[in-house]
Amino acid sequence: MVFHAHPDDEALLSSGTIAIATAAGHRVVLVLATKGDAGTVGDSVLGADEDLGSRRAREAKTSADALGVAALEFLPYNDSGLAPPADGSWPIGSFCAAEIDEAAEHLVEILRRENAILLIADDRNGGYGHPDHVQVHSVAYAAALATGVPLLQATIDREFLSGGIELARSLGFEVPEGFVPPDVSSWYTPHDEITHVADVGSQLAAKRASMAAHATQATGAPDTVRTLSVFLGLPDDIFAVAFSTEWFVLAAATGSALPSSLDSLFTPPA
Repeated sequence: MVFHAHPDDEALLSSGTIAIATAAGHRVVLVLATKGDAGTVGDSVLGADEDLGSRRAREAKTSADALGVAALEFLPYNDSGLAPPADGSWPIGSFCAAEIDEAAEHLVEILRRENAILLIADDRNGGYGHPDHVQVHSVAYAAALATGVPLLQATIDREFLSGGIELARSLGFEVPEGFVPPDVSSWYTPHDEITHVADVGSQLAAKRASMAAHATQATGAPDTVRTLSVFLGLPDDIFAVAFSTEWFVLAAATGSALPSSLDSLFTPPA
């Protein structure tokens, strides 16, 4: 089971692994905590009677289908946004307003119903620190402890991230200003802490299709840098360099090893 906060998170962090797992005959269930209703979108993208959450839910289904996902489920929460209101309280009904144990119970029910043997979710930093991503990690960790299902945290090798930006520039590719901040010391995971990698080079077409499914998230206000737009604009050779590997950290408290049936999907890092 793969658990993320919003539609498009799976495309960026775990879509290659999902695709190689489904291609190998594994049943994969994608669970999203919210429908991404607090996201931003370019002008005239939505229809007059269309709300963003419903549109992004449909995009998530398109992404899931491209990856061979067997079932897509949403938890009953709203997108929390990037920060709480001025009073410091998350809006009622938002994912970050939920108690960890309450939200984990929803995940536990799905894990048990599906007889899941592995849970993939965000790392302890919530990737780049989005509050909903941090909440996903906390909820997934609690659910893994409650069920005994190993938690594999989807992340990015921090050194690869920094080096990749410099490599792209050295190859003459224009990296938009502000695309990655100068200091990424709190983002994702240091190389030495990575426990597993997945070679997803054989599924790059599926990964690109997953990204392309989230069309609203490649749009924005003028002069706004949208991550998906940048990635989808990469030439095939640079896209392959950037996205042929996905990185993970096994949460030690939830198990010391992955199920042997998954050995062909994951290897130790180089």
